[in-house]
Amino acid sequence: MFLESKKPKDYDCGYNLDLMIAAVPRIEDEEKRIDYVKRIVGLIKQSHISWVNPDGSSPDAWEHFFKLAEYDPKEYGIQNPFEAGTIDDAR
Repeated sequence: MFLESKKPKDYDCGYNLDLMIAAVPRIEDEEKRIDYVKRIVGLIKQSHISWVNPDGSSPDAWEHFFKLAEYDPKEYGIQNPFEAGTIDDAR
C-alpha cells in the first residue's frame, strides 16, 4: 500500500537530490545533461555552503556529486571541472 522509501543519501540536500542525480542518464541531449548536472551541483553548494570557496567554486561539491551517483558520470559526458581544468560555473 505504501511506497517504499529510502533515506536520502545526503540529509542536507534531501531525497529530491537523489532523484535528480538518478535522472541524469535519461537526458539524451548532452548539453542539457551538463546544464542539469550544474544545477545539481549548485544545489549541493547551497546545502553545504561551507564547502564553497569565496569565488563560488567548490571541488568538494563536485566530488560529492560523483560519489552520490550510482553510475559513472564520465560515461555521460560529465567532467569534474577541477580534474578537467575548466571553470566551475555551477550555480
